[in-house]
Amino acid sequence: MRVHLSTRLNAPPEWVATQLQSTAVFRHITAPLMRFRPVQGARWPAHWEQGEFALDMRLLGVLPMGSQTVRISIEPPPQAGGWPTLRDNGDGLLMRRWDHRITLEPLPDGTTLYTDDVKVVARHLPWLMTPLSTAFAQMFYRHRQRRWRKLAEQHAGLRAAEHAAPSCAQHKRRAFEHLLAGFAGQPEAPPAVRWRWLEAAHVLGQASLPLHWRSHCAMLRYALQLRDSHEAAGQMARLALVPLGHLLARLPAGNIGRAHVSAFRPMAPDPAVAALIERALEDGTVSDPGPAVR
Repeated sequence: MRVHLSTRLNAPPEWVATQLQSTAVFRHITAPLMRFRPVQGARWPAHWEQGEFALDMRLLGVLPMGSQTVRISIEPPPQAGGWPTLRDNGDGLLMRRWDHRITLEPLPDGTTLYTDDVKVVARHLPWLMTPLSTAFAQMFYRHRQRRWRKLAEQHAGLRAAEHAAPSCAQHKRRAFEHLLAGFAGQPEAPPAVRWRWLEAAHVLGQASLPLHWRSHCAMLRYALQLRDSHEAAGQMARLALVPLGHLLARLPAGNIGRAHVSAFRPMAPDPAVAALIERALEDGTVSDPGPAVR
């Protein structure tokens, strides 16, 4: 009897083909419905190789289902220019034949049509056990394909995040540069006003080690320019803490980075600082934040 199931995976065939070679992925997609382990203390290879491999099977990881011999081979693609077919023509204690083929077809949108095609013949009482085994194979491969879809969606999400991350980081860096430019562009403004630009730059750049470091360097230079020894000492201490904070992922969100606030205290920046950050992120414009209120 035969089971033929297809599903769309949100990933390119190249990625799916690579995952098919991994024994760790095999164990992931078959769990928790079935648990496999090599017999006689053998170890899992990292990747499937053509040839035989004996496995012990347990339903739900508990109920013994006997041994199964996996026979891996690669067949030419069904169509010219297509992907080769992965075949497991195995047998075992319960099954006289478990002939499983996996085919991959690229879809126009860059995703993959994944197909399981399985022929089943039971070893004992085939007139009864073959239909029952086929029903189990339907459930088993539907479970596998659900796991494949979830794995492919996770891969697609990671790919999207990788593409979005550089754009987001570049946008934040540009906004950070605009805030420093706003500080530099107002040399005659009162110190309390100029500090707002540096505080906003610190809040915005805190999650990035290079930007975080630069914000404290700018604060230290300005404190020395003002001959503010208390602020300068505080900035030197914070510069020493910056690498450790990133290493331990202990960065107090919203902290303005000044000497008069605790270096470990999460806080909500005041409205003037928040407005500067918002404008810098929106379009990179800079404007006078107005008089500071302490």
